[in-house]
Amino acid sequence: MQARLVGMMGVKFTNNNGEEINGVNIFTAFPEEKTEGLRTEKFFVKAGISLPKDLKPNDMIEIAFNHKGKIEAICKA
Repeated sequence: MQARLVGMMGVKFTNNNGEEINGVNIFTAFPEEKTEGLRTEKFFVKAGISLPKDLKPNDMIEIAFNHKGKIEAICKA
């Protein structure tokens, strides 16, 4: 899936089960059928999944998902 990166926000908290959650929320915009203009979506990228070092807002990215719909890789498009 190709999308434009709109923003990023670090995430670090402990959930109700006592597990520490680390990662980054990425905010994207992309064309979608039946949508006038662009659709926006927030995705969680867990720690351990590498983001391109020079990634910045307004970059085009390629997002790869696993069979469960979770992000497994992100690279610049």
